[in-house]
Amino acid sequence: MNELRDMRALINNSRRGGKIQLAEAIEEADKSPFTYEIMHAVIPEKCVLPTLASIFSGSESAVQHLKQYTLSLMQWGRNDAVLCRYFPASLTGEALSWFDGLPENSISAFKDLQRIFLTTYISKNLLIPWIETLFNLRRRPTESLRGLVTRWRTVCSELAGRFDERNFILAFMNALIPTDLLYTYIFIIRNLITVNEMREYQEEYIVLEEKQRQVSEMTLAPAKEGNSRLLPSTVDAVEDEPRRGKGEPAVLVPMKLIAVSSGDQEWIYQQRYEESKRRNHEP
Repeated sequence: MNELRDMRALINNSRRGGKIQLAEAIEEADKSPFTYEIMHAVIPEKCVLPTLASIFSGSESAVQHLKQYTLSLMQWGRNDAVLCRYFPASLTGEALSWFDGLPENSISAFKDLQRIFLTTYISKNLLIPWIETLFNLRRRPTESLRGLVTRWRTVCSELAGRFDERNFILAFMNALIPTDLLYTYIFIIRNLITVNEMREYQEEYIVLEEKQRQVSEMTLAPAKEGNSRLLPSTVDAVEDEPRRGKGEPAVLVPMKLIAVSSGDQEWIYQQRYEESKRRNHEP
């Protein structure tokens, strides 16, 4: 009898516990971020939820979703109760959980819902493409170090405060070519330096690279004066006088000169000019 009495007590307690849980579930379901006026406003009989163009889960464009939603309910654009109470039907997954977690009585108009929705999801959507932009930076084959640093600093300034500065350091190291001198140096001290210190190293290596480029250009570029360049030259010479008959036109005979320096070439031209003047003044 005692066991039967204990069993009945357990069943009754279980039933009461189930009723309490059910009551709590109903109460939780009745909770809403909308105010009493929005929740109890009369919805026109002709207002039927249209087929929505998209369902927002949290990873799509928040602005685009909001535009499509308002276009779907364009004829009810001035009815806050309709726009607010139908909005959860356009959400799913994480976005619907976000909506359910909004504080009670926090939304009294659709503009409030718009503001909260955009503030939450625009910031979330912006982080994903920007972090990809940061780590997709690569030094182009012919790009100078100064050009890469300028692009990296532009992205960092736009992302300031959104990410830990370690990400900026790793992203810059990832953008370098492994054969770069700066890559080797940063790789060794990557866990010890700050962004400001890395900016100093960037400036030092930019100056070093530009000096190396200047030296290379001076070495490879031909000199404009002096005997640093040999100039093979081809000229047209007039056939000797005794070899043509009287009254016959002069014949131009191409003659290839040997390779001489630019200075010697000018001296040869000067000698030819003097010789020509001398011949023209002979009787």
